[in-house]
Amino acid sequence: MQTPSTSDLIALDRQFLWHPFTPMKPWCENKDILVIESGDREFLIDTEGRRYIDGVSSLWCNVHGHNIPELNDALTAQLHKIAHSTLLGLANVPSILLAQRLVQLAQRANLVLSKVFYSDNGS
Repeated sequence: MQTPSTSDLIALDRQFLWHPFTPMKPWCENKDILVIESGDREFLIDTEGRRYIDGVSSLWCNVHGHNIPELNDALTAQLHKIAHSTLLGLANVPSILLAQRLVQLAQRANLVLSKVFYSDNGS
């Protein structure tokens, strides 16, 4: 299936999407909409092929970059095991090994750290 044109995507966006934390009236009336199609390391690439440095590092953002082969491989390997497992009353292998590694690194840097807190409740 061929990707619709940028103008078609914008029209579909305005018709079908409600953007969180976004004043929708001006969005739907006259806002120029930037449509991101892909990512390459620290760049976002729009449907017109323009590249932007992805400088946002907060809620819902990937702070590690985009389409990095080493991360893609690690994610794919993990997805073949399990996509997500909470720590609410359970434990899981990746979180245990990561916590151990973080404590070891902190202690090597002479930081006082013996446990790692992880919240998977969106906070």
